[in-house]
Amino acid sequence: MLRAVDLQQVLLQTTSVERIQQTQQQQSELQQRYIATHASEEQKLLKEKVKESDESDKVRMQREEERERKRRMARDHRKAEDQLHQSQQEEEPLEEEGGMGGRINIRV
Repeated sequence: MLRAVDLQQVLLQTTSVERIQQTQQQQSELQQRYIATHASEEQKLLKEKVKESDESDKVRMQREEERERKRRMARDHRKAEDQLHQSQQEEEPLEEEGGMGGRINIRV
């Protein structure tokens, strides 16, 4: 049987045992919160990295498209200049051969 003294000691120790149990519960809750927070931060960082790489890919593609467009413009410009130069070269021999346009001026 329980004695009165033993009962008093048990009642006095219940408050300390209760505090210990609360602390243990709080600790496990804090660990769960920490893990959840850490996991959400990692997911957020991974999403940001993916967005950054997508943006960098877009920028890279835009640069490549701009370079290609400039190359095409330069190539088209060179072709136009070559055609102009070639047509000028074809016109020059006609003027040189005929002197006055390739006609014979006969007076009677």
